[in-house]
Amino acid sequence: MVDKSNVFRIKVRLLHIDGFEVPCLLVTIENQYESLKSLAITEVKKFDLTPREAEIWFLYRNNYSYKEIATKLYITINTVKKHMKNIHTKRQAYLVA
Repeated sequence: MVDKSNVFRIKVRLLHIDGFEVPCLLVTIENQYESLKSLAITEVKKFDLTPREAEIWFLYRNNYSYKEIATKLYITINTVKKHMKNIHTKRQAYLVA
């Protein structure tokens, strides 16, 4: 299994800055795990998820499969599905309101 907490995204932009004769490169390195963690924390609060739903949502947002979530949290896949159903219901209720 790949350690998904060590996935980075590298973005490079070419910049033309006044006062410089040659273009510059802006390199941004983003830890995908930390970015998604921050987003998931915001969503947990927004959708009013329970602590267990928050754990599952965090892993789901980090591209863990239902099977991987179940294994990591020592629960069955059916339990993951049930929590995900509840999470999607809460998300939908938030989006409709």
